[in-house]
Parts: sequence; C-alpha cells; structure tokens
Amino acid sequence: MKLLSQILTKRFESHVWIRPEGRGTFVESPIVKNFVEASLEEGKTSFVIDLEACAGMDSTFMGMIAGLGMGFQKRGEASLVVAGASEKNLSSLKELGLHYIVKINPTEGSWVGRMEEARSDLTKIEVEDDTDKESHILKCHEDLCVADDSNLNQFRTVLDMLGSEMVIPPEDKPDQVQ
Repeated sequence: MKLLSQILTKRFESHVWIRPEGRGTFVESPIVKNFVEASLEEGKTSFVIDLEACAGMDSTFMGMIAGLGMGFQKRGEASLVVAGASEKNLSSLKELGLHYIVKINPTEGSWVGRMEEARSDLTKIEVEDDTDKESHILKCHEDLCVADDSNLNQFRTVLDMLGSEMVIPPEDKPDQVQ
C-alpha cells in the first residue's frame, strides 16, 4: 500500500521552511504553490524547500519549483532555495535545468548548519486544494520548457495532450530515404 506524502512547514527565522515527506508529485505541488503564494501575500519573502525526506519528484513538482523560481527572479522581491537534495533529486533538478533558476544545497545562509533545528516541530499544511489539476500540470510543464528549452522535446507529448499553446519546434528528423 502506497503511503500518501505530506507537506510540512514552519517559519524559521526569516524563512518559510517547506518540507515534502514522501514523493513530490502533481498532487502535492499545488499545495506547495498555493502555500507559497499565500505566504507572499502575508509578506514572507524567503523560502526553503527541504528535500531531505523527499524520496523523489515528478516533473510537475519540479515544474512548480521552476515556476516559483522564475517568478521570484522576475519580481526580485523573494528568494527560493532547495536544501537537503539527495544525489537522485539533485540529478533530477539539474537534468531539467533548475540549478540555473534556484540555489540548490547552498553552503551559505542563516539556516545552514542549523537544519536539524529548522526541521523540528514542523506542522502539516492543511489546505483545501481546489486547483484544476490539468491546468496546473500544463503550467508546470510549460515552466520547465521556459526554464530550459532543451526540455521541449522531453515534454512535447505532455504539452500536446494538455493543449499547450506554446510554440514547439518540430523534432529534428533525419531525411527520409527514398
């Protein structure tokens, strides 16, 4: 039986600490996104996504991180870092170009060296999620393609199936033999 993942959080110093436990998927990603957006409305500007207890992430979850990171870069008012990424998660994030958008496993920051303290006494995010999953999945995959256009070919089918209006160049195909 598959256990459901949960998203835990707390305010730690000036940061909002967000910790997915289990897998980060299309189910959890709108919860994190909505929580971050609500925290921004409350004036919070520093976010840490702690992947230490995250067994793995799907492309939608990573697209959510990409979308948040790009939005923060545009506004210049907030910051997002990823901490505790295992080799597997680090490889997945880098493969999709997210290391160009967010800092991953930084060695500097007020919380570095104090992660056990940051990870204690977390509370589960309890929110009603009425996000349209299909449009959320589409947006996350479009964000991955904006973040790194080499992702276009990898997610072409997903974008096509979900009705993306992104201009997607045709795949390079060898000349056909006559």
